[in-house]
Amino acid sequence: MARGTGAARPGLAGALERHPAVGVAGAVVGLAAATTAVGVAVARIATRRVRAERLAPGGALPEGASDAQLREDDPLGPASRQADRTALVQADDGVLLAVEEVGPLDAPLTVVFVHGYTLSMASWTFQRRALGAELATANGHRPAARLVFYDHRGHGASSRGPAENSTIEQLARDLATVLETRVPTGPVVLVGHSMGGMTVMGLADLHPELFGTKVAGVALVSTSSGNLADLDFGLPEFLTRVRAAVLPVAAWTMRRRPAFAERTRRLAADVVSAATWSLSFASTDVDPRLGRYVDAMIAGTPVDVIAEFYPALAGLDETGALEPLRRVPTLVLTGDADSMIPRAHSDTLVELLGGEGSTVEYVVVPDAGHLVPLEKPEEVTRALGRLVRRVAAETAGRV
Repeated sequence: MARGTGAARPGLAGALERHPAVGVAGAVVGLAAATTAVGVAVARIATRRVRAERLAPGGALPEGASDAQLREDDPLGPASRQADRTALVQADDGVLLAVEEVGPLDAPLTVVFVHGYTLSMASWTFQRRALGAELATANGHRPAARLVFYDHRGHGASSRGPAENSTIEQLARDLATVLETRVPTGPVVLVGHSMGGMTVMGLADLHPELFGTKVAGVALVSTSSGNLADLDFGLPEFLTRVRAAVLPVAAWTMRRRPAFAERTRRLAADVVSAATWSLSFASTDVDPRLGRYVDAMIAGTPVDVIAEFYPALAGLDETGALEPLRRVPTLVLTGDADSMIPRAHSDTLVELLGGEGSTVEYVVVPDAGHLVPLEKPEEVTRALGRLVRRVAAETAGRV
């Protein structure tokens, strides 16, 4: 009921609305638990501690750094391959999706990269660099390919849409629009990480006719076809119960009081950053600069966007959308120590796709967590290279 009518909002949400200051301590815990629950690293996590550290000779990454700045000031090595073209693609509800492309427009094959929840196209920085050199320019007998990267709505440099459109179905429609606009002809390989893989499955549900015709290959990286609401994220049973109790309050705060949630997030920066590290990486020798790179990359995802997309992930069920993927070569890849979307979900995908046979390659990367494209980039790039070369060989002469 609207405010001013004399009726009070029920429960904890009403208490927060009437006395927001009273809920600071609880919201700190709640927001930290919420981000742990859904694998959110941070929103605006570039805190005083992070800003004070030197990342590289170029200096610290600024709070809320754009993807372009991230690539300019890349603390992980030489700058990522610069885009040959940039574009804004208008989705069916008017949202503008930021797109960057590497490689020739007339390449016989296009690889479209779809990033994960709260990330951006910058999460593919290592693959963009390596595959840009290997595939985007013809070299001997290696296939030439164009690489296309874009940001989901509300993420990275893309604009936001209405809250009710924060769904996997809408993301699938966005991907369809990107394909129609930026890849009007020629075969395509779709590479999706986490929520990006769910988006690819959503496209298969929405447009099954594209698979085996337009879509000639698929890579599903650290993703799942459903049952995400039951995950414990490697937490002890007690903390799982705490998470379940505080999540509704935290989600309400993130949606309705984003400024308050952002301030709370900063207060809990150390807690959230520790959860981020634990859920993102499994290796013991990860360069701290990589963690700060991830922190800065996803700092541009507002907390209310995070909250708006969470129900779509928790309620996901794309098992019925996998049949079209059986028509094309498919790579399923996961880290063996992914605590956010455990390996069992990839095992299920392989089983549902018909097992390890002529169309499915299954790669389990040792000592890797959820952000395997960043943590173990060489292994991911090699697997993607094999898929692209296979698809290129199979589609040669088709168009």
